Amino acid sequence: MDVISIQQLVCGERVERKALGCGHGVADCGGGPRAWRLGAQEAVAREQWKLEEEKKKKLERLNNSRLNLETLADLENLVQRRRKLKRRVPPRAPEPTVKLQPQAQLESVDLEMFLKAAAENQETLIDKYLTDGGDPNAHDKLHRTALHWACLKGHSQLVNKLLEAGATVDAHDLLDRTPVFWACRGGHLDILKQLLNQGAQVNARDKIWSTPLHVAVRTKHCDCLEHLIACGAHIDAQDKEGDTALHEAVRHGHYKAMKVLLLYGAKLGVQNVASVTPVQLARDWQRGIREALQAHVGHPRTRY
Repeated sequence: MDVISIQQLVCGERVERKALGCGHGVADCGGGPRAWRLGAQEAVAREQWKLEEEKKKKLERLNNSRLNLETLADLENLVQRRRKLKRRVPPRAPEPTVKLQPQAQLESVDLEMFLKAAAENQETLIDKYLTDGGDPNAHDKLHRTALHWACLKGHSQLVNKLLEAGATVDAHDLLDRTPVFWACRGGHLDILKQLLNQGAQVNARDKIWSTPLHVAVRTKHCDCLEHLIACGAHIDAQDKEGDTALHEAVRHGHYKAMKVLLLYGAKLGVQNVASVTPVQLARDWQRGIREALQAHVGHPRTRY
C-alpha cells in the first residue's frame, strides 16, 4: 500500500515507500539531498502523529476518571469511597528560628522612678530596681512605699511581686496608714484579700484612730466593708472623735453601708465624744433637712 507524504501532497511528488507505522520498513534516507529532505519531513510527521496519539490517550483517561453520578446509588458509592480514604496532612515545615535581639540595657532606677513605676504599673522598671538590689520598702518623705501605691491603684500582680521581694505588708505612711487602708480607699477587694492573706492587720489604726472599716465606709466600698467584717474587723471600733463606722455611714448618708453594718450587729447606742449616737445623728440630720426646707416656705424664689 502506498502512503503519500505531506511533501508529496504539497509538491505533487510520489515516492515509493511503505506505510508509516503499518510495516516494518523505514524510509530510505540515502540517495542524496532530496531523499534526506523527505526523511526529515517524515520524522516531523511522525512526531505530530505521536502528539496526537498522546492527546487522545489523555482525553480517554480523563473521560474514564470522571464519575458517573446519574443516580442516587452513584452518589452513595462516592461518599463511601471518600470515607475510606485517609487524608494525609503533609508535615509542616519547621519555622525559621528567630534570634532574639539583646534588650537595651536599662539605666539605673532611682527611688522616685521606682515609686512612680509602682503607681503606673511599670513592671520593667520595678524589676530593674529590685534586680539592682533596691530596697522594696524604700519610701518618700511621707513614708509612702511602692506597696502603698500599688494597692491604691489596684495593680494586683505588682503587689504580689513586691511582697515576694520582701515588702512589709503593714508598712506605715506618715499618717500610720498601712497598705490595707490604701486598698480600701481604692476599693480593690482582690488586693485587700491578698494583704489579709499575707497577715496584714485588719484592725490597724492610723493617727486619728480610724480603722480600715472607717475608710471603707467613707469611700462607699461596701464589698471591702463586708470582707473586713468577715475577717474579724471590730464593727464598733471608735476613732478619736468616738465615731464608729455606723456614725460615718449615717453622717455621709450611705444607706447601703448602714444596712450592712446593722445586719452584722453594729450597735445603735454607741456615743461619740459629743455624746451622740448614730440614731441621734440621723435625727439631727433629718431635723436639719426639715428646718432647711421650712426656712424656704413662703420664700419668693421657692417654686411649688
